[in-house]
Amino acid sequence: TNSYCRLFFTGLEMYNIPVPVLCVLLTLGLCLCSSPPEDFVYQYKAQCYFRNGTDNVRFLWRHYYNLEETDYFDSDVGLFIAKTELGKPSADYWNSQKDFLEQTRAAVDTVCRPNYQLNKPFTIDRKSQPNVKIVNTKTLDLEHENLITCFVDGFFPPMIKVTWLKNGIEEGEQVTSSELLQNADWTFEIHVMLETTIKHGDTFTCRVEHSSLQQPVSVNWEPDVSESARNKMLTGIVGFVLGSIFIIVGLVVYLRSKKTMTHFSAVQNENLM
Repeated sequence: TNSYCRLFFTGLEMYNIPVPVLCVLLTLGLCLCSSPPEDFVYQYKAQCYFRNGTDNVRFLWRHYYNLEETDYFDSDVGLFIAKTELGKPSADYWNSQKDFLEQTRAAVDTVCRPNYQLNKPFTIDRKSQPNVKIVNTKTLDLEHENLITCFVDGFFPPMIKVTWLKNGIEEGEQVTSSELLQNADWTFEIHVMLETTIKHGDTFTCRVEHSSLQQPVSVNWEPDVSESARNKMLTGIVGFVLGSIFIIVGLVVYLRSKKTMTHFSAVQNENLM
């Protein structure tokens, strides 16, 4: 029995709950002190929810037995609430302990708000500026649709706005986006694609707005039309060379075949004579 009580005491020592009280909980709610199973798991989870900073704080204290939630405390209600029949005796007992109940209700001020201020510099106030890069993910083709991708990564917090501009005008229907991706360093990345036809003189801009930036970042991209023309010229040259090879090979085969037929005809004439 004492081993079970020590297990609970270790998890709840932040509340300074005496061991005899914990044994009562075990007897009433979980019935472990009388005939405990060979293997069991008891867990608790304390959660603080912040709405509009610390103006509106909600504290939840959840209890689990063998991965099933049995009862929980909700600061919005101010009471322990049973979720299963197993948790009802426990919830009733804790609600009858007025001093402990008041202590738990005060957790929004004694636990949640102090921890918010402690972790705020590393979470809420943390800022990381995005890196922006534009890549044409297909070979540039002036006659067909091209897919241009704006890679934005390394930013925190995750709220971000990415806009494509073509010749200074915002694009909408042709723009698609990946899901927000989380990196191992707690930063985020996103890929925003623009599918469009490209003409000579077109300019493209990926504009990024983020809380870490004093003003939006704009990265410009101008298609290398000369490269497209060069690729087409190379394609034409390769086609011409291959065509010439096929013509030469066909001519050689034809001439050899003709020579063979002429020789065969001469041999036949000699035999007839």
